[in-house]
Amino acid sequence: MATAQAIPTNTGRGLLRVVSNSDMMRNEAAADQAEEQLKGDDQAVEDYLAGHIRARMTDMRNFRNAEGISERLLGALRTYKGMYSVDKLAQIKQFGGSDVYARVSATKCRAATALLRDVYLSTERSWDVEPTPNPKTPTDIEADINELLGIEVQQFAALGEQVGPEQIEARMKQLRKAAEMAAKKVAHDEAIKAGTKLDDILTEGKFYEAFAEFLIDLPIFPFAVLKGPEVRRVMQTKWVNGQAVQESIPKMFWRRVSPFDFYWSPGAASIEQAEIVERIKLTRADLHSCKGLPGYNNEAIDEVLAMAYSDGLHEWWDTVDTNRAEWEDRERWSRTATSLIDTAEFTGHISGQMLREWGKSDSEIPDPTKEYFVTAWLIDRYVIKVQINPSTNQRAPYYTTAFEQIPGALIGYGLTDLMDDVQTICNSSARAMVNNASISSGPQVVINDNVLQPGENDDLFPWKRWHVDFDPSMAGASAKPIDFFQPNMNATELMGIFKEWSILGDEISSIPRYMTGNEKVGGAGRTASGLAMLMGNASKTLQNIAASIDRDVVSPAIHDLYNMIMLTEPNAFRGDEQIVVKGVHHAVKREQDRMRQLEFLQLTANPIDQAIMGPAGRANVLRSVAGNLGLEHEKTIPDDDEIQAKIKAQEQAAQAQAGANPEGGDPREKPKNQRAGPEAAREEVEGDFTGPTGRPGMRAGG
Repeated sequence: MATAQAIPTNTGRGLLRVVSNSDMMRNEAAADQAEEQLKGDDQAVEDYLAGHIRARMTDMRNFRNAEGISERLLGALRTYKGMYSVDKLAQIKQFGGSDVYARVSATKCRAATALLRDVYLSTERSWDVEPTPNPKTPTDIEADINELLGIEVQQFAALGEQVGPEQIEARMKQLRKAAEMAAKKVAHDEAIKAGTKLDDILTEGKFYEAFAEFLIDLPIFPFAVLKGPEVRRVMQTKWVNGQAVQESIPKMFWRRVSPFDFYWSPGAASIEQAEIVERIKLTRADLHSCKGLPGYNNEAIDEVLAMAYSDGLHEWWDTVDTNRAEWEDRERWSRTATSLIDTAEFTGHISGQMLREWGKSDSEIPDPTKEYFVTAWLIDRYVIKVQINPSTNQRAPYYTTAFEQIPGALIGYGLTDLMDDVQTICNSSARAMVNNASISSGPQVVINDNVLQPGENDDLFPWKRWHVDFDPSMAGASAKPIDFFQPNMNATELMGIFKEWSILGDEISSIPRYMTGNEKVGGAGRTASGLAMLMGNASKTLQNIAASIDRDVVSPAIHDLYNMIMLTEPNAFRGDEQIVVKGVHHAVKREQDRMRQLEFLQLTANPIDQAIMGPAGRANVLRSVAGNLGLEHEKTIPDDDEIQAKIKAQEQAAQAQAGANPEGGDPREKPKNQRAGPEAAREEVEGDFTGPTGRPGMRAGG
């Protein structure tokens, strides 16, 4: 049956064209083929973006393996666990001796982590938020000062007193100084609030837990990595009208990144220059929760979920995967299935044209020739996520440093690298000592098999009778059928080698045994002050390490968090606060500052100094000392408002008592217009005076 189809002509009038069923089916097939071609083109575009990311990932992996970094990581993990390499263990087994392993390097790594934890994870924060030295006063403060001056001048004029220009200028300076002091106090209070807010975010985001794991990695591996903040949606329960309501809210988190999973672009001298690929593992629930979020491709997620239904998706990644999984006590790649999905997270620059082809809109990518800083997730051949990084400094959210840094390199040396020779010789001497002790634990026995009677065995036990047959015609017929000799015991010499190289390990690592309380110290270390001096000298290398951590990890992490909050919550902070990281200084000066503060309290405990400081200044010193001692000064020392209220109440009580006495009272009593004690001394220093309004003001008539 034929079908009529209208086609356009140049006349502008529609004509009917008769099309057969076969022609119509052919046209429909061509349309289906064109649609499939369009889908193929879209798939090619997706593969092109995935291919670009995979090519960068391959370059980074090949660079790391060519430089031997992966093997160094594996060797560091093996040393920390106290395990020999496969080749070395085979040599030991071939010799037939002991395979004891002296974990000298692991002990030093644990000690270094403990010392750094004491610096960064103690009760006192290793960073703080300080106000700007010169905070800006409110713009309308000059108008308020002029208004107050006008009122005071009118009050003096009403009393018939004249105020000269000098008094007005002096009062103006006094009010401006008071405004500056008030602005500094406000800035100081808001800096404290900002520090508390940042600390709350870091605590809820598990920053300190991640940083503790980072400090474990630092002495073990050639580099350690911390990542954050990364935003995740978490379920939170709230009570509304007595009912539990769950809602999904975004929160910032930090985590430690395994050095095995961290790859960077070849040639990068700093993290700011590098493109990063991190190997992460996702669950099916993680992928399901990403559907519908901005920057994610729902169709690609469905394709991945269809592939990795039950056994996950485990992709071969690096040459050390199998040994790493075994030594980390996880699944064996070649023998065990996993339910996790291997994902490559790429952080770097991608051209705007490629992002448009992937699916980004023109409003998101206004310039196709520009390189955009993005974060993308690649699973198998699918790019499931592309998000433009909003960071103003265009920096990957990774923070890395090394125990001993190499200038111009992202990788340095860990304690396992520095202690490699010491560890090798300590292992050799320990094995030799065990072998020698075993061999020399008893005599060696020599048996003359030629003279033993048939059936005679060589078992040894007390009062055994030996049956021998001497042949007089043979030479040496009088030889003993059995003889003994004792191998030499060399344990003392071997132990001396072990001790000397262990001491050398103390010098190489700069972590002596007395730093962890493992050995008695002679000489200057016999006294508390001498031991403190020795520990202070030994901690200088750790101060360099702490300085690297401050510069490369803590400071940029806190600054990036501060900037992110300022971008997302414009009114959260003033914007002129200063982030101060005091880790290295805190390690050196903490105990010294405590002693000096206590000395300062004792030195200023006299009427003259207390009169200069006043109650508020003295309270500030007490708060500082109490805080450094770990005391809750809020419960012990009242705030400034409460102190001023107490002072005012005492003054009112004194005035009431003075008003109750007659003018001809006790001649020993001081006149009412004279004030003694701290208040009088403070007014003498500050030059305060009281105006007609009963508050500090101008003194009329000069």
